[in-house]
Amino acid sequence: MEASVYKKYRIVMKMGSFYKCLAVIFSFFYGSLIIFLLQLQYKQGSGDIGSYLHFFNQYDGEGAPELTLAQDGAFRLTIFFLRDLFSVQALTILSAFGFITSTVIAYIFITNIKSKKYLIYLLPLLVMVFLSPITHVLFSSNIRSGIGFTILMIGIAYFRGLPRLALFGLSSIVHFSMIPFVGLYILFHLIKRLSFDGIQLNNTFTFIVLLLSSIFIAIVGGVVHVEAAVSSSFAYNFLIFYISLLMIFTDRKLMKNVFGFMSAGMIFIYLTGIFIDVSYSRYIGNALLLYFLFLIQGGEERKIEVFTVGFIPFFILTTFFMISNLS
Repeated sequence: MEASVYKKYRIVMKMGSFYKCLAVIFSFFYGSLIIFLLQLQYKQGSGDIGSYLHFFNQYDGEGAPELTLAQDGAFRLTIFFLRDLFSVQALTILSAFGFITSTVIAYIFITNIKSKKYLIYLLPLLVMVFLSPITHVLFSSNIRSGIGFTILMIGIAYFRGLPRLALFGLSSIVHFSMIPFVGLYILFHLIKRLSFDGIQLNNTFTFIVLLLSSIFIAIVGGVVHVEAAVSSSFAYNFLIFYISLLMIFTDRKLMKNVFGFMSAGMIFIYLTGIFIDVSYSRYIGNALLLYFLFLIQGGEERKIEVFTVGFIPFFILTTFFMISNLS
């Protein structure tokens, strides 16, 4: 009997190791793809890479103008330091950041898929989500926000207590756009704690609190700092609007999961921005990743199928826009 149990335990351990090995392989493959896309954008002169390299090639660490946190000073000074330390070009450092952040995020997401069977079931959506331009641009172009988001996800996935809060603070310093994510994460757990304390809070109350909080964040963000639009074309903005509504209405249980809650909050911020003429479309890539985590952890198979089918036209059309812009 003991030998049989031990044998089953060894099989489970081997399957777990094999699964983690696949996660590592996919993560490194995805990181390599991000480097390729980053280099491609550099050659085409698109994305944020050109503006970053123009700055780093124009100044050295001592001759650069005074930098503040609002001007991503910490990030730029880090690039100066690493460039001089390793005696490499700024493009190499940016490529390394893109590779590391994309690899870590891919590994976190894949290892959250609990079983091999579920991985096969989610594989089409997994591939489309990570290859979608609105997602990979977080790591291949918007490198600073990609670093902030990666630090945030590491804090959520692997740390508790003060270390997690410290990483939340660091992610917000790297990029101020992470502050809404931190705020929504804390808000979710405050609502959850109230429920544990015996106060009956239904989904309607949670929805109203989330909606009002998101509107407040959007308005404050618009006053403090206006985000630049990813694309001004009507077709692209219509697709962003479409995928936002698809995430909201595919599964209304997202309010009960922290990643679904955060994703919904970022979508409400984006939708509020439409009414106040402020673009928050760059948040949709983050929201999509968080929504995918929600589907992994709490989504029903039927809802996953619905979202996968609804996501296909978005993936095809946005990929077409990306290729046409690069050609």
